[in-house]
Amino acid sequence: MSLPTTNNNTSPSEEAHQQQQAIDAKHLEHIAIHNPRRILFLYGSQTGCAQDVAENAAREARRMHFSATVSAMDDYDRSLLIREHFVVFIASTTGQGEEPDNMKKFWKFLLRKSHPSDALDHMEYTVLGLGDSSYIKFNWPAKKLYKRLMQLGAMPFYEPAYADDQHYLGVDGTLGPWLTGLWKVALEKYPIPPPLKIIPENVIFKNSFSLVFDPKEIIDPTNNNNTHNKQQEPLDFNQEPNSYLATLLTNKRITHEKHNQDVRHIELLVKDPVFPGYHPGDVLTMRPRNLTKDVDEFLEYNGWTSIADEPLTIVENLSDHQLPKHIPHRQTIRSLLTNHLNVFMTPRTSFFQLLIHFTPNEDEKDKLREFISPAGQDDLYTYSHRVKRTIFEVLADFKDVKIPLDYMLDVFPIIMPRSFSIASAPLASVQEQSQTAVTARVNGEAVVQQVATSNGTVATGNADGELQWKIDLCIAIVHYKTKLWRWRTGVCTKWLKSLHAADELFEEATDKKEPSEFWIRIQRGTLKLPKDPSVPLICIGPGTGVAPMRSFLHHRIYAQGATQNVLFFGCRKRERDYHYREEWEQLESEGRLKVFAACSRDQEDKVYVQHLIEQQSALVWNYLHDQKGVILLSGSSNRMPADVTRALERVVAKEGKMGVEEAHAYLGKVEKEGRFQQECWA
Repeated sequence: MSLPTTNNNTSPSEEAHQQQQAIDAKHLEHIAIHNPRRILFLYGSQTGCAQDVAENAAREARRMHFSATVSAMDDYDRSLLIREHFVVFIASTTGQGEEPDNMKKFWKFLLRKSHPSDALDHMEYTVLGLGDSSYIKFNWPAKKLYKRLMQLGAMPFYEPAYADDQHYLGVDGTLGPWLTGLWKVALEKYPIPPPLKIIPENVIFKNSFSLVFDPKEIIDPTNNNNTHNKQQEPLDFNQEPNSYLATLLTNKRITHEKHNQDVRHIELLVKDPVFPGYHPGDVLTMRPRNLTKDVDEFLEYNGWTSIADEPLTIVENLSDHQLPKHIPHRQTIRSLLTNHLNVFMTPRTSFFQLLIHFTPNEDEKDKLREFISPAGQDDLYTYSHRVKRTIFEVLADFKDVKIPLDYMLDVFPIIMPRSFSIASAPLASVQEQSQTAVTARVNGEAVVQQVATSNGTVATGNADGELQWKIDLCIAIVHYKTKLWRWRTGVCTKWLKSLHAADELFEEATDKKEPSEFWIRIQRGTLKLPKDPSVPLICIGPGTGVAPMRSFLHHRIYAQGATQNVLFFGCRKRERDYHYREEWEQLESEGRLKVFAACSRDQEDKVYVQHLIEQQSALVWNYLHDQKGVILLSGSSNRMPADVTRALERVVAKEGKMGVEEAHAYLGKVEKEGRFQQECWA
């Protein structure tokens, strides 16, 4: 049975021809697929955790002489899926039960109605989900995937598992026992052929990549003069698809200097002529970098300073493990550690498993083996996760560990993109800039002109009519003291805080520095505005959860002229962390917004947004029920979403004169209609 993978507009004959071409081109690969001891690991990963689990499981499978292949779901050639017979799917969760970015295309493909019910009847599979039970849609991608594969005829060979980040051991609390059972079942189905035996754990695995240092100049044998030709210079980044260069305009603190948290208002300018723009509620992603002083310290500790800037080429050793596309093959050690490898995060369990191979010290080996054993999970949690030790700090504790350069990309995780809700709407950004003239110049260009775009939004233009876009973000700097009494700042926010903004340089009247630039990508957010601007909108956004609400409200007020808008905002103190207070009060005075701010520490009894929602029950019920309005909720996923949901249920029960169960069912119906939407994060 076949799974069509081509465009719906392709004719049947063209489709058959394309499928045959794919089969011919991958003949040798198909032979390998027929290996009965082949096991395929397909992952969907947003932060790198699911990828790490898949790669570590594949290493274990190879010790048992399985032919193991690892791939992100969207990178896998779907035309080969009908030939796979033994597959392990590993899926994490992002947003409110959404699929990770590198799983979305694969999932849409599986959902095609044209697939017959026996399309995958040759396949045996299992699914591991990685999620967080503090979210309502806990492990939804994995659960939906498990069900859909069964609908397509695939047969589970092992029970699924849904790991919970809320477990006191994190996902490892589920992962370890699940993998133990998985290997037991796999070896029963496909025993190791004699005389082979399981490769001992003390035998080091093959490195996925080699770092080959080469001179900047080489002799060109085709040149009669034997002159030297330069190799390609090392690069920091390869531009990723749909990424655009942004210039930092503003990077200012908007919380009071005495407030315990630094929250930043950030403004970016995108001048790329092919930038498609953005919509209210969209999400911006960026890849942070490690700071120079931190990288220098890491290089010095490992003894790599003298070779840090020597050009090298990264060579791939395994056909199923390719270098991520954004990492250039021509590199330096310094660039790898600055731009791509995260040595300042808390390590996962797999890191400790790998370290065993790189220390000659038997005491260190014993301690590492204890950490990764089932009995040592509590000790590992206490040592690493509970106190937020970084990879660098672990290496400093295990002093005899020496990581070979060829294993850097196996041992150290990749810096993953960070996502932030956009806090502006294109039209509002234009009006703001037109009203305030120019507070900063980028390469001498002023941002003042309004320009209509093809998607109906409005961007800015410079004096030459070039299209430009301004994007606002509202970001909290992650800065805290660990249980080791060490101050820690998040990798991304530490980097953002260090960047140079154009307005800052303009005020300093310095030409010695240029505004910081970096690559960004735009993704559609999960929250959606009502299509009709006359439909009332209730926004609930405590803390930095106000970012997407600002985007939506700017669009409705400035672009659509909507006036039935309500904002419930939450903070600690009105005078210290009431984000965009003057802006909200101005809009309220103009009759275009109703604002209710819960400042929890301004009175003896703490007041949160859920309390104000209940106080305004008549207004909420009128907007929600009588006028069929929409409620949008954004912010921390800790207790807030559940508390707000219960408050809304009490409002429904009170104003609608319903019982508890009836009110719960009513709100569930509203959510299914898309009139109660949530976008929260841990």
